[in-house]
Amino acid sequence: MPKRGENKELKIDSRLENLHKVREFIRKNAIKFGFDEIEAEKIVLAVDEVCTNSIKHSYRNKPDGEIKIEVKEEKDRFVIIISYGGLPFDPSKVKIESPVEKFKRTGKVKRGKLGMFIVHSFMDDVKYESKGDENVVVLIKFLGRDEKRR
Repeated sequence: MPKRGENKELKIDSRLENLHKVREFIRKNAIKFGFDEIEAEKIVLAVDEVCTNSIKHSYRNKPDGEIKIEVKEEKDRFVIIISYGGLPFDPSKVKIESPVEKFKRTGKVKRGKLGMFIVHSFMDDVKYESKGDENVVVLIKFLGRDEKRR
């Protein structure tokens, strides 16, 4: 059984070329926690999407920002806390909708807006917070559970 209660942290500059460090960090810790490769890759994709959005939208591709990724291991919960500055993110302004459902509703497929759908589909819980000038996204994945818990 993997050791629980350990916190791990990674900080990167807000550059897209640094995302490989984030992916490696999350993949290694997710597998060590006990997730299989498929579930670990889902977690990696969700974290990558949040970090990419922070670079492109909050920092507007300016390389002088910082993104902090913290992993907390709590019993059967794998918690990732992503903190970054830049422009504030208001999740209420983003409609999270399956591209299939959107196509059924509108008859159109529009590029973009898929990232938050991926994040919410692959993680069991997603929370957004603002702490002063900082955006904080908390992603939670339960080990050994197929269905979402909210």
